Amino acid sequence: MSLGKHFINGITDPITRALRVALLQDPSLRLITDDKVLYRDDGRSDKVRIVAGGGSGHEPAYAGYLGEGMLDVAVAGQIFASPSASQISAGLHAATTDKGFLMVVKNYTGDKLNFGLAAEKVKADGKHVNIVFVNDDASVEGNALVGQRGLAGVVPVLKVAGALAAKGASLEDVTRVASKTATSLVTVSASLDRCSVPNRGKQDGLPFDELEYGMGIHNEPGTQRAKVVFLDKTVEHLLAMIFRQPTETSNWRPAPGHTVGVIINNLGGLSVLELNVVADEILQQLKSRHTDIHVVRLMVGTFLTSLDGPGFSITMLRLDDPEILSLLDEPTTAPAWPHRIINISGDHLPLKAQTVAPKLPSHEAVSQVDETAYETAALGKLLDGIDATTRADEPLITKYDTIAGDGDCGETLLNGVQALLRGFDEYSAKTILPSQAFRLAATAAERGMGGTSGALYAIFLNAVSNALRTPTINTSAHGKGVSDSALPAICNALDAGLGELCKYTLARKGHRTLMDALIPFVETLQLTGRLTDAYASAQAGAESTRHMHAAMGRASYVGSDVFEQHGGIPDPGALGVTSVIRGVVEALGLTVAVTK
Repeated sequence: MSLGKHFINGITDPITRALRVALLQDPSLRLITDDKVLYRDDGRSDKVRIVAGGGSGHEPAYAGYLGEGMLDVAVAGQIFASPSASQISAGLHAATTDKGFLMVVKNYTGDKLNFGLAAEKVKADGKHVNIVFVNDDASVEGNALVGQRGLAGVVPVLKVAGALAAKGASLEDVTRVASKTATSLVTVSASLDRCSVPNRGKQDGLPFDELEYGMGIHNEPGTQRAKVVFLDKTVEHLLAMIFRQPTETSNWRPAPGHTVGVIINNLGGLSVLELNVVADEILQQLKSRHTDIHVVRLMVGTFLTSLDGPGFSITMLRLDDPEILSLLDEPTTAPAWPHRIINISGDHLPLKAQTVAPKLPSHEAVSQVDETAYETAALGKLLDGIDATTRADEPLITKYDTIAGDGDCGETLLNGVQALLRGFDEYSAKTILPSQAFRLAATAAERGMGGTSGALYAIFLNAVSNALRTPTINTSAHGKGVSDSALPAICNALDAGLGELCKYTLARKGHRTLMDALIPFVETLQLTGRLTDAYASAQAGAESTRHMHAAMGRASYVGSDVFEQHGGIPDPGALGVTSVIRGVVEALGLTVAVTK
């Protein structure tokens, strides 16, 4: 999405609008609208109240952490701007307590000054207030006056302090455990681009091929800019930042023998899929390269964001202290805290016993006819031909599918071919029956391609395989110009397979799908028995889709004017069918007129 492009551009007070919705999470919540303060009115006065806040844009922090066993008062500033002391004071006056307040504040100048001023103001009114600062950013070092920034490490500090406060502990004890937790944290981050701030208009981002390490959560530039590399290298660099030797100004760093918890935090713009892949890579590297660190707790999710920042952070929390570990595990009603922290005992990745290989069907299915076996090496040549043509045709197929569909048709076809090649490499027999070959191809299409096209190919190829093993299909031998005794049976089996496929899809010729190439191919081969004629029919069928209205599939949602802007676009699926057939034709050394 373009930076600056938002649905809420023009909304004058998005913060208050968002806080109103947060009220729905808990009937005990109250909102001081003018001061943008959410607080819990739970009727208790016998506990320390935990107070936190900062600029908005870090959701679910802080409103999402309001709940029994965590946060009591959340104060929201404008986007990336500290709340004022008067806002914070309003929250302190609203919440009832006989035991005092603990403020948990990220280490930013504006936050420190405003929360500090509010604390001094309410102390004059006789209230007891302590402050704990969180400074866990390992990418910022060397400046003793400023210190390290506060990042996602603030979240477990709130959890531990809130859990102890809920037990009725004193302000001194709650402050002690919060301070102990805050000094047992380290966080590093990486982002592919800036976040997008509402109401600022068009904003500049990073070059497409660059990322930043240590980018601030308020859109500050990172401490290091680098080229985008493979994920394993990015994670390796981040872990090196965590494990490097501390300086005099550094916070805690993990060392051999330490027991830790790991928090993998989405900065707002990553999909769940991408975040989980990142998490898996982090855990794999911790397991293989840092075996002397004992990971016992894991959290993966969105905990403290930078609006829609396309990045992630890694936080490590020392958990050798049983008090911190037990408080981390205490239940809370805060909606943004995960319902279950992943408990990793012993091994970093106790997944081996849960990961099993699929039970695949054998390719040695019993045939009811005496099929002619062929040398496996001959099939290998055909597959090499298919591999060559689909690789050559993939860019054009992808180009057309990017316009007419979702852009993955060429890649999906290649995935299926590569799966077929892998399956063939695992086939050790010197000979292979035609029915086995088609079953091998069906399995590759099903497992390697997926989606609609994978299912269509797999149904068709499975049905062809079944037909080749059926006497009523296999014994008929019609077709002109047939020199190979197996070809009549294959022609009949292809026709039977097409009939079975048509039971499961309504797509036919004229619907702008792969059927516009497959149907003419099968019909012509059945009629003439000549592969070159059948290939020419498939080519003509694919070409006929160039100006055809799409009746099915994703292309049916695309306006015809989009196609015509490009002079007409052949259906990518139909082109994929002709690409596969051309691979067979060329591998057999047949001469055909190839339509470009």
